Amino acid sequence: MSGKKIRFMIWILVLFAAILWTSYSMVDTGNTKETYAVSVIVNDSNHDRWISLRQGLEQAAEDYHIALNYVSTGKFDYVGEQLALIDRELNNGAKGVIVQVVGTNGVRELLAREPVILLESDIEPEDVFAYAGPDNRGMGKALAAAAVGAEEEKQIKEIGILCGNQQQLAMQQRLQGFQEGVEANGVEIVWMIDDTKMKNKGIAKQFASSQAPDAIVALGNGETEQMVDYLLSQGREESGCLLYGIGCSEKAVYYLDKGLIDTLVVPNEFNMGYQGMEAMANRLLYHTSEPARFITDYLVVDRGSLYDEENQKVLFPLVQ
Repeated sequence: MSGKKIRFMIWILVLFAAILWTSYSMVDTGNTKETYAVSVIVNDSNHDRWISLRQGLEQAAEDYHIALNYVSTGKFDYVGEQLALIDRELNNGAKGVIVQVVGTNGVRELLAREPVILLESDIEPEDVFAYAGPDNRGMGKALAAAAVGAEEEKQIKEIGILCGNQQQLAMQQRLQGFQEGVEANGVEIVWMIDDTKMKNKGIAKQFASSQAPDAIVALGNGETEQMVDYLLSQGREESGCLLYGIGCSEKAVYYLDKGLIDTLVVPNEFNMGYQGMEAMANRLLYHTSEPARFITDYLVVDRGSLYDEENQKVLFPLVQ
C-alpha cells in the first residue's frame, strides 16, 4: 500500500474518531442535569415518628435526582432556632428548604426569601407557601367521631385534651376540628393542657390538680406518647383505657396493639414526605412560582383494624 493511501486512511480514521467523540459529547451534555441540594428541617429529626416521612423524602429525592440533606436536630423550643438553621443551610449551598415549623406567627417574611415547602403545619395567612400535609381540622374531627362513637358503649361524657403546641397552626386546627366534632353531642371538654402547662407542671401534676375525665384525647404524636408514659407509670397496662390520639410512631402503634390506646388517627407521612419533595423538585427544575398544596390522607385505626392490609401499607410503607 502506498504512503499516500496510508495517510488517507489515517485521516479517515481521525475524522471518524472526531465524529464519534463529538456525538458522544452532545449526547452526554444532553443527559447531564444539574443536581439541586435540598435541606429538610423537622423538630426532633431522629425520633422514629419521622421514619415514614423520611422514606417518602428519600424516594422522591431519588426519583427527581435531588441531593437530600436531612438535617439532624433536637427539640426546638421556639421557631427562631429553626430560622437560624434555615439560614445556615442556605449559606452552605442548599437551593431550597423543606421545613416543619414549630411556630407559625411572624415567620412569613423570614421564610419568603428562598424556595420553602412547609410540612404538616401551614402558617397564617395560608396559601403563601407550598404545603404538604394532612387535613389537620379533618383529623381533629375524626378523633372526635371516634370518641363520640364510643360514648354510648363506654359512657364518655367528659373529655380532657392534651392539645400540644398551640403556637403551631396545625395544632390549632386539630383542636378546632375536635371541638366542632363533639360540641353537638353532649360531651363536655373539662380541661385542656397545652405545651406551656406541660412544661411548667408536667402531666402528673396536671392530672392531680384537674378533674378526672372519662377519656383523654391527644392531638399529636408527642402528646399521645406522653399520655402513654403517664398511664404506664400509673399501672394502666391493660386494655380498656380510653385514650384517643393522633400519632404514627412505633411506640404509638405498639400501644394501640396492646390496648392502651383505643383509637389512633395516623397521618400518611410517607405521602407527606414524597409530595413535599416533589413540590420542591418542580419548583427547582421547572421554576414554577405558584405554591402547590398537597393535602395528604390519614387513617383511623383501632386494635381490630390495625393489621388490615391497607392500613399496614400506610403504617409500614416500604416494608411491604
